Amino acid sequence: MKETMTPYIELKNIDRIFGVTKALDQMSLKLFPGQVIGLIGSNGAGKSTLMKILTGVLEQTAGEIIVEGKTIEKKEYNAKKAQEFGISCAYQDLSLCTNLSVYENFAVMNEEHSLFGKPGWRKRAAKETKEKLEKYFPANGIDVYTPMDQLSLAEQQVVEITKAVMDENLKVLVLDEPTSALSSDRATQLQKVVKEQKKKGISIIYISHKLEEILQVSDVVVAMNSGCKTGEFLAEEVSVSDLVNIMGGSAKGGQEDRKKDVVGEDSVQIQNLNTEELHNINIHVKKGEIVGISGLVGSGQTSLLNEIYDSMGHKGKNRKGAVNTYGRIAYVSGDRANEGVFSLWNIRDNILIANLDQVKSRGFLDAKKEKKIAEEWYEKLKFRAEGITSKITSLSGGNQQKALIARGIASGADIILLNDPTAGVDIETKQEIYELLNEARNMGKSIIFYSTEDNEMEVCDRVYVMSHGEIAEELKGSDITVSNVVKASFKNQGKEKNNEENTKNKSVVSALLRHRATIPLLILMILLFANAYYKPLLLSYNGLDMMIATALPLVFVSLSQMFMVVSGDIDMGNGRAIALVNVISAVVLSGSFGLGILGLLLFIAAYLFMAVLIHVRKMPAIVVTLGTQYIWYGIALVMAPTPGGMCPQWISGLFNYRFPLIPMPVVWCFIAGIVSYWILKKSKYGMILRGIGNNPQSIQRAGWSYLAAKMTNYGIAAVLIIFAGLSVTSISLGADASSCGAYQMMSIAVIILGGCELSGGQVEPVGVVAAAVAMSFITTLLTSLKIDSNYQTAVIGLILILTLTAKLLTHKKGGAGR
Repeated sequence: MKETMTPYIELKNIDRIFGVTKALDQMSLKLFPGQVIGLIGSNGAGKSTLMKILTGVLEQTAGEIIVEGKTIEKKEYNAKKAQEFGISCAYQDLSLCTNLSVYENFAVMNEEHSLFGKPGWRKRAAKETKEKLEKYFPANGIDVYTPMDQLSLAEQQVVEITKAVMDENLKVLVLDEPTSALSSDRATQLQKVVKEQKKKGISIIYISHKLEEILQVSDVVVAMNSGCKTGEFLAEEVSVSDLVNIMGGSAKGGQEDRKKDVVGEDSVQIQNLNTEELHNINIHVKKGEIVGISGLVGSGQTSLLNEIYDSMGHKGKNRKGAVNTYGRIAYVSGDRANEGVFSLWNIRDNILIANLDQVKSRGFLDAKKEKKIAEEWYEKLKFRAEGITSKITSLSGGNQQKALIARGIASGADIILLNDPTAGVDIETKQEIYELLNEARNMGKSIIFYSTEDNEMEVCDRVYVMSHGEIAEELKGSDITVSNVVKASFKNQGKEKNNEENTKNKSVVSALLRHRATIPLLILMILLFANAYYKPLLLSYNGLDMMIATALPLVFVSLSQMFMVVSGDIDMGNGRAIALVNVISAVVLSGSFGLGILGLLLFIAAYLFMAVLIHVRKMPAIVVTLGTQYIWYGIALVMAPTPGGMCPQWISGLFNYRFPLIPMPVVWCFIAGIVSYWILKKSKYGMILRGIGNNPQSIQRAGWSYLAAKMTNYGIAAVLIIFAGLSVTSISLGADASSCGAYQMMSIAVIILGGCELSGGQVEPVGVVAAAVAMSFITTLLTSLKIDSNYQTAVIGLILILTLTAKLLTHKKGGAGR
């Protein structure tokens, strides 16, 4: 029947070449309305590459994309165009910005591409997000205002899937390994979603290594290998074993001899362990034993693994209970992107990093030993790469996971903790991983294996099934079956938690302490009152006017640095840039208003050009900004070889106006902080400005321009530097090309103290303003204490170190696991 219909989209003879590697070779695929295609193939078969071409993220090297019978020109097809055609994808690598809230991630994909949203758009977006999450994944427990980085991997996957499905213009839905981190109940909910979308006439591509799932949801199964289509079958006419044979694997079992108890010494003993997430845990693990940890996602499995890992190096009873481990511990995470691979390193270094003792000689690394051991593992694991010095990211996801497990075994650890290590791994690679575990088991190592796939528990000697942070049941030998694991997982459902109100209050206090603006605001208040203690007049109108006025340039330049950092860059030339603005305002602007304004506009244009240069030429921002600081300095020296010039009266009035009750510099700090906060945290485009510094791929997949957002951040940074330069002019009443150099490093110190991160798009405008003013207060206090100016810099540095240590400890206590 389908053959008589016109496909909605057809991918025809698609090639994609990366360097010397041909990832896709004459690959063709037809998508008919209301059809579910199960796409299978081993890791590296080209499935994800094909989907990235379909969604416009990658451009095909050759071939055609035909939509409703019309061929789309290759240059015209991009992520935005694919979105217009109704193509939406839940990516295996998650197209989420972890610094944005849950509802903001939905808004990035579904809001209109405009700078400003209609009034109340946030409230509507949050409400719609909550409704959609509840519709597709009932009882998910996700707070839509929560930042993504505070959700578990399974919850993030739920968000990713729902974000893809909720597109009102949806015509084609791609689900790339959608259940790799989901529990069985969530996977069942997803299957219901697929059936509903199919009834609506949506074309669905379902990519999974869970072959039972493929047959349950698909109408047609398409197999790929080495970038080519190797077969197309009706789902009702093939079995799991058929698909395994088609993929070139074998479905051998994992528990042939594991029906008897392992006899030996315990390597892990846990007695009466109690934490916020774990309750009365009592387990043991013997040497030469594989122990599974199962249960519904979020039942405390990862917390248990973390407690075991954290016990390394100390034993005995504490306030939580007794966690005794005997031997070294290795931890292998299934979240390879964030917790596993060192993406800038090669395969050899990723395998050997856990135990360098075995490859060193006389205190130095021995290249021959490194090569020998790495090549042994390379041959054993059958990596598909050019050699051990190939980048780890050149491997497929499954092969990266093999490298991580090999790292754990090669480390010489006695206890190996596996946190969902086969997530998103094909069946053949899984069998190779099981063989690795069996080999480690035969070496006498203890393996604790958590998996979100219940059937993987069958490779274990014993299984502890968890529910609500407790051990619900222990299964042994022949009792380890999927049905028994599922039955035990639902024990204790509906059980009331103790001290719920205390926990809620505690979480509110914890959240307050973890807020990025809390520490800089506390420091600001402490320093303000400390200064007032020694000089009470500092709290007067004139006293505050004087103190805040000197801090104003630092406030502006630090906010400027913040907008650079939110893009994932850093400005190493902003001190000289301020000096240039100072010269323009005191030398040019004072003589010719029009010429001075032109100079400032050219300065902004120069910053925009820097953004383009860094993006297009892929040059490190630190290199470009370091270079441009000499340009700023050179231009300033040409214009003002010696200090001079004068402050225009209107600039002086701008910063020294006698505002009622509140000094003008305080007003400026308030305006700068609030405007910056609104731009980044409240305006619609602010989501994009923050998103590009966290996950630019996600922003581009949603059809937004990365370059436009980067240029916007740089343009705002330039405007803030202009305000910094003007405020310097109002203080100095003249120009000095050699001044302001110290602001460069001071601005970096301020943004860190103010709660920003140098990567990941994590910024806090209010914290930055507070930290900048606090930094100025430190100098005032040290002067009041009559500390020699030669020591003041050292004292400021010491205070910064202590503050940042407190910040680190606070966030560590409130952090979410490993």
